[in-house]
Amino acid sequence: MSEHSVHRARWDRLTTDELYGIVVLRNRVFALEQRVEDEDFDGRDREPDTEHWWFGTDTEAVGYLRLIRARTGEPHPVDAAPPAWVIGRVATDPAHRGRGIASRLVAAVLETHGHEAFVLHAQEYVAALYEGHGFVRFGEPYVEAGIRHVGMHRAGR
Repeated sequence: MSEHSVHRARWDRLTTDELYGIVVLRNRVFALEQRVEDEDFDGRDREPDTEHWWFGTDTEAVGYLRLIRARTGEPHPVDAAPPAWVIGRVATDPAHRGRGIASRLVAAVLETHGHEAFVLHAQEYVAALYEGHGFVRFGEPYVEAGIRHVGMHRAGR
């Protein structure tokens, strides 16, 4: 497939080419561009419920996000139901930014799982992207991996 589109797979369904494309993108954005020194591969990628969503081709990812099951005690607003899912590792290739790729990925996730509650830990400067999909900020901003973040929650619909 040469045309870019939204893809989704669990770990055991990823091809080596798909995984390679995802790893290249995550490395490009988090390690090389943002200089994040925290471990990217934390073991959660391989969990049975984890879903890998990317925008690209079968061999190239230009946008990506990881959807993992929330663990007990996952921070969320006190007046809200605990989340079922956590969106994370959102990345867009620098050469493809400004085209709505991350928004398309979030929309696809919500189309599939929007009846359940979500949280995410957004880099503060992109929080408006998630607000456009019904996420609301909660708690105080904080620094993670040297980058200012804010907690965000979206109730199930």
